[in-house]
Amino acid sequence: MNGKNSQTASNDDLAAALAQFNNGVTASRQLDKEAKAIAKAEKRRDSAAQKLKEIMDNDADAADRATLEEEYRTAVDEWTRLTNPNTDAAESGDERTVEKVDEEATTAEELPDDPAQEEKTEDQETA
Repeated sequence: MNGKNSQTASNDDLAAALAQFNNGVTASRQLDKEAKAIAKAEKRRDSAAQKLKEIMDNDADAADRATLEEEYRTAVDEWTRLTNPNTDAAESGDERTVEKVDEEATTAEELPDDPAQEEKTEDQETA
């Protein structure tokens, strides 16, 4: 009978290890999904900022400018919601100004496309 008890314990251990592995895989997939969503939101935000900057430089009509400002605010709100779920997106969206758009567009142009290079840039800025 000791053989069956040891085999049952072994099966229980195996089942627990498998469950833990599956939980890890699920968590990893969720993190990957979130990272992709954040990257997509960053691209959308940077693109909207660039379009708004260009239209401001060209002195386009107010309707086009208002449309692009709204597109930018929406992109920033989405990015904020994804990167900091504890922050109320409405608060950050209302504080955005056209001057901030220009500043953020310039900053976005300076960032490298390589994520490893981005980390080095961030480390240099904090030092």
